[in-house]
Amino acid sequence: MVLVCVWVWAVTAAHSQQVSDMILYNGKIITVDDSSFTSRLGTIAQAMHVKDGKILHIGTNDQIRPMASSTTKVIDLKGRTVIPGIIDTHEHPYDWNPVTPAIIKKVLTDDIAVTRVMDGSPEENVKAFPGVLAEAVNKAKPGEWIYIIFTLGKNYEYSQSGNGGFGRMGLDPKVFNALDGQRIPKEMLDSAAPNNPIFLHDVFVPTELNQKGIDETIKVFPDPCTNRLVPEGNTKCLGSPANDPMRWTFSDVIMRDHYPQLVEIHRLGLEWWAGYGLTAYASNAYTPSNLRVYRDLDSKGQMPVRNMWTWNWHPEMFSDPFLLTDVATRVGEGSDYLWYGGGGPTFGLNCTAAKPLPSSKLAKDPSLQLPQRLQSCRFAPGSFAAKALYDFVKAGGRYINFHMSGDEDIDSIMNIIIKASQDAGMTEEQIRAKRHGFDHGVMFPRPDQIPTMKRYGFLASGDGYEIAQASPAVFDVFGETVADWVVPKKRLVEGGIYNSLEVDRPLSATDLTIISASLAPMINRKGWDGKVYASGQSVDRETALKIATTWGSYYLLREKQLGSLEPGKFADFAVLDRDYLTIPADDIKDIRVLMTVVGGKVVHLVPSVARETGMQPAGAQVTLGGPAAQW
Repeated sequence: MVLVCVWVWAVTAAHSQQVSDMILYNGKIITVDDSSFTSRLGTIAQAMHVKDGKILHIGTNDQIRPMASSTTKVIDLKGRTVIPGIIDTHEHPYDWNPVTPAIIKKVLTDDIAVTRVMDGSPEENVKAFPGVLAEAVNKAKPGEWIYIIFTLGKNYEYSQSGNGGFGRMGLDPKVFNALDGQRIPKEMLDSAAPNNPIFLHDVFVPTELNQKGIDETIKVFPDPCTNRLVPEGNTKCLGSPANDPMRWTFSDVIMRDHYPQLVEIHRLGLEWWAGYGLTAYASNAYTPSNLRVYRDLDSKGQMPVRNMWTWNWHPEMFSDPFLLTDVATRVGEGSDYLWYGGGGPTFGLNCTAAKPLPSSKLAKDPSLQLPQRLQSCRFAPGSFAAKALYDFVKAGGRYINFHMSGDEDIDSIMNIIIKASQDAGMTEEQIRAKRHGFDHGVMFPRPDQIPTMKRYGFLASGDGYEIAQASPAVFDVFGETVADWVVPKKRLVEGGIYNSLEVDRPLSATDLTIISASLAPMINRKGWDGKVYASGQSVDRETALKIATTWGSYYLLREKQLGSLEPGKFADFAVLDRDYLTIPADDIKDIRVLMTVVGGKVVHLVPSVARETGMQPAGAQVTLGGPAAQW
């Protein structure tokens, strides 16, 4: 155990560089110190002085360079662009780190779990799987876990569905879910590995386990409201993602006796995300280990990026008034790197007022099975979810950071929040101060929902990748009018609604970046098929940058500390390889992040800039051989 802890400390020390006093000059520093609902970005400076993790001064070269002392690290940016760190307001590194091939190959040795990665097309993976499984079974000791990851392509091109269940949805015949329970049946797994638990996981959501794997999960989570694999089922449970084995099987079951390695997997994973220019994000804490690991990293000063975590565990537990009050009133508590931002009882579904077109593939192909899902309204009056949300908000809770897909659930949720707040005696100003919000924006808001959102201060986190992923299917199913509801950034900006960026995808298993997957689609509105959808909802590059930075800080309740480069705020920023403001719009997706700094600590640094500055390359994308290792 001592040797393991020393190893983890040594790796940690090699992957970050704290610089207490730093001056960067000769650059194009886009401060984004204008947070208004316009395209104005505010001050563009040449130089910046950082000390003890915060920004001290912004200005010209002549103003800032004389401030250097003999111990100041002085960096010539050579004209490069600097932006505030990207803020992703709905992301799940804790889900994606265990499916990042480079990280798993680095940390997870075969004596812990026999791990294999299948990175072909779905068809290729299904054909190759029996041979891969046989080799893994032959390698594994009796009782040892076999863990097989299925990637979805370097450009995520084999992903079948998006957050609203739309995605490619039958429009792309080469894409199918290899883990559908039919192509690789459970009986095959049971027969091939009678002595080993098996966990198959694609890099997004689908999973499969054999019976021994199911039995092992039940030992750890015997409650049917936590584990939907318990034979009794979970018919009396609300259906929170807490009961989804994709959330906890790896971290809380497979790794339960390998905690130091689990911590290192997640530390490296956060470093990997820093390589995209990410400096802060929001996410539900889906598992008990999520809180334990992050709190341990935070207490040791080893969190590479900042995380506002939110509650998403058993909503049934809210029947206890003490717990309900505790969860509802902790908003804002925590440290500079890990703090609580709210939560709630559960997420929304695909409930929509839109009607499918008779000519759509949805209407013609019953196998797509979406009509029933489109009628699923979780927060309908009288439902368990509606009552649980009412009680949570009335107790003072902030409803935030939840998956939402359909516009009708948004109607219901807004009505519940307003009624519960008023019944609690809150004024409209107090309701706005809570900053309740809805994530993804797959099919909302409609134009008529904007006034209510504005009046009560509701926020909109928007999954920019859904513009690419869902737009073709939504257009096919509902037509042009409803395609205009897919992550409608222009409508939100014109309505004065604080809205932010999210990806909610396992980028670390692809060659995509936050800029290419989420920021660029807000500007070009291109679907996966290359066509432009709802062009009237596109925003200019300046507004897209605000969405990705300063407005996200408002969602995180940290606008006084994060989101822009101003004296007194944390030194969280990214250095880019080209001029974001002047390159052709079609080239924005190709921008590379050369350096990421969080609180004055260099957490990502590519080799070319490391050589220029006399520093060491840093960050998991570099040290583990990701694309950035070649830059």
